[in-house]
Amino acid sequence: MKKFRLAALFAILFALAAFPLAAQQITRVAVIDLARVMAAFPKDTAALKNFEAKKAEVQADVDRKAAEIKGLQAQKSTADAAGDGAQSSALASEITAKTASLRDYVAARQNELDLLAKALSSQASFVQRLGSMISQVAEEEGYSLVLNLKPQDQNANIVLWNSPAIDITDKVIQAFSSSTR
Repeated sequence: MKKFRLAALFAILFALAAFPLAAQQITRVAVIDLARVMAAFPKDTAALKNFEAKKAEVQADVDRKAAEIKGLQAQKSTADAAGDGAQSSALASEITAKTASLRDYVAARQNELDLLAKALSSQASFVQRLGSMISQVAEEEGYSLVLNLKPQDQNANIVLWNSPAIDITDKVIQAFSSSTR
């Protein structure tokens, strides 16, 4: 009788100890070197590479124009420190004009890039096929998240695919809403 009670106690303790492990979902993460995948299919990635080149060209222009404005601001500070009001006023006008010009340039180029990106994603392109393949392989292999191993630039997507099961956005919104009432 004592052996039965002891065995039952151990069984209950074991079941209780294992319960938290069973309740947790294991998240598996995978990585993919997107640059290497693209290099393996040069013909298929030509449009994407052209888009990336255009984006880099626009960013270089923006950086150059922003640096020019910073240089003018430094000159204006020097003129202000020297008490040269006329020079400071002229530089302020030039800074205002170049800042407005840069803002217009960025808006126009961003619109152009957005249209190119939309055109890329709307056609049955390499990008769509790649996204489907990443999703398929991730689901078949049981991954919850796929990350880009080596993003080419700081604006590149790091998360390439994720299982909806690991998205906690709605839960965070609900918890935050509950806490602010």
